[in-house]
Amino acid sequence: MMMNNITVVGVNEDGCISLSSRAVNAIAQARVVAGHPRHMAWFPQFDGLFLDMSQGFSEWLNELIDESEEGAVVILASGDPLFYGIGHALLKRVKREELAFIPALSSVQLAFAKLALPWSQAQFISCHGRALAGLVSQMQQASLFAILTDDKNTPQVIAQHLAKFNQADWRLSVCEQLADVNEQISEFSVAQLAAHPEPFSPLNLIIALRQSELVWGGYGQFSEDSCFSKRSPQHGLISKQPVRHLALAAMRIRPADTVWDIGAGSGSIAIEAAKFCWQGQVFAIESNPECYAGIEHNIHAHSTDNVCLVQAKAPQALQDLAPPDAIFIGGSRGQMQLILDHCWQVLKPQGRLLISAVTLDTVAELYQWGKQQNLRFQVQLVNVAQTQPLANYQRYQAENPIHLFSISKPVSGDLL
Repeated sequence: MMMNNITVVGVNEDGCISLSSRAVNAIAQARVVAGHPRHMAWFPQFDGLFLDMSQGFSEWLNELIDESEEGAVVILASGDPLFYGIGHALLKRVKREELAFIPALSSVQLAFAKLALPWSQAQFISCHGRALAGLVSQMQQASLFAILTDDKNTPQVIAQHLAKFNQADWRLSVCEQLADVNEQISEFSVAQLAAHPEPFSPLNLIIALRQSELVWGGYGQFSEDSCFSKRSPQHGLISKQPVRHLALAAMRIRPADTVWDIGAGSGSIAIEAAKFCWQGQVFAIESNPECYAGIEHNIHAHSTDNVCLVQAKAPQALQDLAPPDAIFIGGSRGQMQLILDHCWQVLKPQGRLLISAVTLDTVAELYQWGKQQNLRFQVQLVNVAQTQPLANYQRYQAENPIHLFSISKPVSGDLL
């Protein structure tokens, strides 16, 4: 049998038992075998060179690639090497035609089979070596997930993160050492797993099944103003729902976008934007300490763990933030010119800038800035009136009119 320079063989925790004849032949003909020592324990008959992954990944990979120039190198990997495995790293360093993959069943396939759960609609999230911020926002997009853990993001830590962001309605199955003789599957509520005192085997994953149809903490998208905690006594410190919806539509937020909300107030714009960019991140910038508790409460209540509260004044607070795809400016604390200059400089090409203005002074300042920059901009004057009871009748109560300035940043070379 002709061998590629590198053949990656997937192995389950039952060792040789479930290997195909093709996989067994590849290992038998190998000049070099590479992988973790626990995998090598299943092949005591191999007497060639073994490259131990535990020496350090970078050094190991470089040595493996050097050896592959002579061919007949086999890598032993867990499960399916192209599912959150070594395959991705190899394809960055080695030509595709020099690689062959012989997968085993992935740990996720084994888990779903053990739980008798159809998984064609399941989603997959890896917390291995990653921050947990954004996990909850991703979990609003489906009802069945496989979550890969590590020694830092343990099942308990993940459950505690879910509980913190108002996500109690999941059934969490911790699956340990799948296909091994010590295999164990345990089911928990979020609260039970968060408080579970015993450690799990390092070889574990979580299958999360939603127990309720409610998403985003039960508030959903396009929430009412009453769904947000607001600073007392200024109960009006929020971009009202009609204006909020117009602004969000004009910002054209995509799933992986980075969004800035400057002058966040109650955080309503940031939070609703986060529900659109569920794979991305939102920075809520606010300089008034009296607003911080309310913003944090709203972030947790609405399950938007992809919102980061920046407790500082713009434009200084903007210096180290990730470049934005969309920006909403709801307040400037007298620094509008400096904020606009900085935002326009760092906004990505094709990015969207939205500014709300209540006073004529701000309207004039924005208009002049846009003209000085030779920009095309659209302005909407938003007049909204809401019904209010009057004895046995209904009347209209007008809100303050709002100007919404909308500007799109052209790609370099395009006309403004």
